Amino acid sequence: MIKDVARSLWALGWMGGGAIAAFVVLLLVAPWVVSPYVVSLFMAMFMYIVVCSSWNIISGFTGYVSFGHVVFWGVGAYVTAVLVWKFNYPWPLAVMLGGVGSAFLATIVSYPILKLTGIYFAISMLALAEAIKILTSHFRSVTGGGGGIYLRPMASLNILYLMMGFLALAVVLVCYSITHTKFGRSLLTIREDETAAESLGINITRRKIQALILSGLFPGIAGGIYVMNVCFIDPATAFDISITVNIILMTTFGGIGTIIGPVLGPVAFTALSEFLWASFPFLHRAILGAILIAMVMGMPNGIMPFMVRFAQWVGIREFFSRRREASQ
Repeated sequence: MIKDVARSLWALGWMGGGAIAAFVVLLLVAPWVVSPYVVSLFMAMFMYIVVCSSWNIISGFTGYVSFGHVVFWGVGAYVTAVLVWKFNYPWPLAVMLGGVGSAFLATIVSYPILKLTGIYFAISMLALAEAIKILTSHFRSVTGGGGGIYLRPMASLNILYLMMGFLALAVVLVCYSITHTKFGRSLLTIREDETAAESLGINITRRKIQALILSGLFPGIAGGIYVMNVCFIDPATAFDISITVNIILMTTFGGIGTIIGPVLGPVAFTALSEFLWASFPFLHRAILGAILIAMVMGMPNGIMPFMVRFAQWVGIREFFSRRREASQ
């Protein structure tokens, strides 16, 4: 698998490497040339790239649509906050352990919950998020209950922004890499036909559990970074169903089951939403809703298929195909 990952990253070529280098440069330069408000906007966009790409692993690649993916983001935020608040952990370590906590939750629930399929899996994930929300409200001595947890500022906005940006880059590269491995190909096979996948010798239970754990890890880290930025978390915020709705909406907007779709979706959605809010403060939600309806009707598979057709028109796809064949 390591050889497959290395080969897939090498297949990016000089154009892919150049794009990554350009992103890193822009990421480092942005705090010095834009306002803190714009930096916060970029940070939110990066956060949604992380959670959308993570959701895409279990829902886009594996075919198990989750209606409760916010649970991993919320658990990561709470684990980070509790470790800092109650146990005085260094905040960088607490953020990493937030990801471990969400991955641990995914490990615990994966075997029974992945026995379900279709709408039953989706609803069970929604129920899991609501159950964890109730538990965090109940155990006041640990989680602060409904009043939440307040933290003192420990890190600057720019540091947390850079952490979220590099995390977003890492998640996208992970998603790109796994689609070029046997693990990723087995997930795509499971999505198309589980019976056929099993007949090919794929351990579908193990693969689905691994996909859910990987899908839960990164949102937990993103949740930890988020809570260190706002210095507050409560059950209503940590397990807000609107976050899951945004995840599904943005990923669908970009293109489910693709690498770039969960990146294009949050970028386009955030830019469009911000523009409409600034231009039409009282009507921006209605206008945004109308645009989304038109987009779904005109491009039901998201932006990415349109981008692929455009790439075919200008000959870019053939260039990358030759690069991939050369790398193999």
